[in-house]
Parts: sequence; structure tokens; C-alpha cells
Amino acid sequence: MKIKIVLIFTALLATTLACGNKEESNKEVKAIPVTSAPQTPVSITPQPEDTVEAEVIIVKYSDYQCPACKYYYEFVQKAKQDFGGKIEVVYKHFPLNSHPYAEIAARSAEAAKKQGKFAEMNELIFAGQEQWSRGNAEGFFLGYAEHLGLNMADFRKDMNSAQMQRIVVSQKREGLALGVNSTPTMYINDIKVENNPRYYEGFKALIEEALN
Repeated sequence: MKIKIVLIFTALLATTLACGNKEESNKEVKAIPVTSAPQTPVSITPQPEDTVEAEVIIVKYSDYQCPACKYYYEFVQKAKQDFGGKIEVVYKHFPLNSHPYAEIAARSAEAAKKQGKFAEMNELIFAGQEQWSRGNAEGFFLGYAEHLGLNMADFRKDMNSAQMQRIVVSQKREGLALGVNSTPTMYINDIKVENNPRYYEGFKALIEEALN
């Protein structure tokens, strides 16, 4: 019985490692050539607010509706606690075509960022993933914004604005140009993590290797 339980747990865990597939693309970026960079440093465009002073920069292409991204969100949060200012995490949006609410989730996070509450909204969106993924996603995100004390008029306007859409599309374009086709896809100091570690200790070891 114990063996069966372990096998079932392992199978379930394996399904959380990534969302998406090699066919991932969208109309706006379909013409961009897709290349891979197994162990070669790549150039990832920083955002104006990105911190680049840390010893280790983790870039994470992520989809809010992807269970694997929620799973690895916990890894990243734990790493921030363990390594403090030695690491910096740069979040990049990569909403998958198969997830109907991922894009509005990304726009909502960007709308919250305009009011200085990206980290807080990021946490709430992942925490409530199972609920809003079933429907009425916009209603949930508005509720999160109200909970955070955001200016609701500005948030409503921004979450559906062309500006937020451009940010999300631009980041997905960048990911596709790098060969990203599943989420989460992570880069540590511009080196792609080819196989996401199943457990936090493996993720921690990658950071320690980069620090050394």
C-alpha cells in the first residue's frame, strides 16, 4: 500500500512540473523564430524597475493559471527568505493559449504594479488560482484589488487597457524568441533551467551553484 501511495504521489508531482507544449504560439508572435539555449547565456530584456544589483538574477516566465507555476511560486518565495538580497526574481508573463484567464490575470498584476502592489497581487492571484480558474476571473481580481486598497477606478481602467496588453504581449514575445514553450521556464543568471527540480532542495542547489 505504501509503495502504491508513493507511486501515485510521484505521478501527480510530475504533472506539476510544467504547463504547455511545443506548439505554444499566438497570432502576434507566430513569425518569431524559436531557438533554444541549453547551457548558453541569453540576453533577457530587463524592465525599467528590475533590480540588477543582486548576485543571482532569476527570470521566471510564468502563467497564472498554470498549476506548475503556482507550485514553483512557493519555491521562489522560500528562496527569497533563504538568500535575501543575494537573489532577485524578475517575473515575465507568458500566458498560455490553453488557459483562458491567464492573460487577464497578467493584466491585473500589471495594473496592480502601477499602484505599487505587484507582489501582493501576485500572491493573491496564485493563492486563489483554483477558484478564479473556474470562471468569473475578472470579478475575483477586482475583489483582490479592493482588498489591497487600490484605487478601483484606475485599476478597472488599467486592467483592460492597451498599455497592459502591450506589456503582456511583449514579454510573451520575448519568451517565444528565446524558445520558451512551457511554464514555468526559468533562467538563472541568463542560463536556462532545462529540467525544473521536483523539490525545493534541488532549486536551492541551483542558486547556490550560481552564487559559487
